[in-house]
Amino acid sequence: MTKSTLVVAGAFAVLLASCASPTTTATTVAAAAPATPDTAPTAETTSPPTTTPPATEGPTTVVPPTTVPVAPMEITGGTVVVRWDALAATPFYAPAVGGSDPFFHIHTNPDTDGFFLSFELYTTGYGQQWTGETGTFEISCADPVTSTGICPYFDPDGPGPEPVKGDDFAATGLLTIVRLDDTGYEIIVHELAFSDGTTFAAFEMTG
Repeated sequence: MTKSTLVVAGAFAVLLASCASPTTTATTVAAAAPATPDTAPTAETTSPPTTTPPATEGPTTVVPPTTVPVAPMEITGGTVVVRWDALAATPFYAPAVGGSDPFFHIHTNPDTDGFFLSFELYTTGYGQQWTGETGTFEISCADPVTSTGICPYFDPDGPGPEPVKGDDFAATGLLTIVRLDDTGYEIIVHELAFSDGTTFAAFEMTG
């Protein structure tokens, strides 16, 4: 075998060895670091509902209505208006008891009521057209026989200087007597008028 043949054979042997035992070079690839965002993530915040609670109202203050006192007597347009239930004091009342000329007597208290209004109702003595029964009767006091003996008197300023009306016994009108006895009275006065022209609106007396 020649020298050149040996060289070729050696080279071929080296080539075979190289193919039979390949050299593997391990390539270590480093894991890439995660990308860092420029802005740090923000935790998501849930806002509470924007429901405004109803306003709490304070206690309601009830203001009582203003009560205007009612006058027991006033003169409106020339007419006297009497409110018996608005009198400041309990009216005087005396039933007809005994004597030769018994009469029922009803009147206001001028010192407290501010005016004087009186009714004298004679039964078996003065005035023979009424003797104490219920019903509607004329107000008349001029004659001891032909009148009813129902005699009214009126003083608009009570203890003041004005004179008492009715002293001439010339008052007129009607009286409806619903009840009149020892325990009390219920009387409706209609069309009461005095000789000086003083007139009254109808009113009721109870007591």
